[in-house]
Amino acid sequence: MSLISLEQYSEKQNRAINRVLDTLDCIEQRTNVHYSEKRSHERKNFRGLVWLSIPDGTQEFDQAMTQVWSRSISQSGLSFIYPMRIYETQIRVGVPVGANQITWFRAEIVRQKEIQEEHFWEFGVRFLGKVSV
Repeated sequence: MSLISLEQYSEKQNRAINRVLDTLDCIEQRTNVHYSEKRSHERKNFRGLVWLSIPDGTQEFDQAMTQVWSRSISQSGLSFIYPMRIYETQIRVGVPVGANQITWFRAEIVRQKEIQEEHFWEFGVRFLGKVSV
């Protein structure tokens, strides 16, 4: 899968990022009462950039990576938005830890939802383990 970089987002998509993240936060606040007790790890708000790598057709991970906007994170996974649907379920996610360090995780997409009016998708991923470098 060819990845779109932040620089390739349209002007409309760039303007929509905060609206999408705000809307998803509001939805989560309303449903948090029902789901927070079922989660094994507490979610923390995390509006920041994380790295994304998706395997190509041969199940090898692309050398190409892109950054995506994250909305929340926990010990077991995170939520991010991206302007295209991702069909693969096994991906890699790089989370910044410190000034110049990224920790990579094998991850599985466990939830995806299209935000039609804004032309974005929200993805929920579960961390499967750290990637050894």
